[in-house]
Amino acid sequence: MRFTLMSALASVDQADYQTLKEALDVSYALLSKHAAILEQAGYVRITKQFVGRTPRTDLALTRAGRAAYAAHLAALDEIVRGLAASP
Repeated sequence: MRFTLMSALASVDQADYQTLKEALDVSYALLSKHAAILEQAGYVRITKQFVGRTPRTDLALTRAGRAAYAAHLAALDEIVRGLAASP
C-alpha cells in the first residue's frame, strides 16, 4: 500500500485524501494509517486546511520521499533486469 501511495504522489505535486482514496480504492482508515507511517519516515508531508467550510487534507512527497521512491524503483528495475537475464 505504501509503495502504491508513493507512486500516486510521485506523478503530482500534491493530492487530497478524497482523490487518493478513490484512485487507490482504499478506505480513509487505511489511507490515513499508511500516510502517517510515511510522514513519520519523512517521505510524505500532510497539510490540513479549510476550503470554504470544508476541511481538506493534502499529501505530497517530500524531497526525501521522492529520493527514496526513485531508489526503490531503481532497485526493482535491477531485480527485473537480473531475472530477465537469467536462463
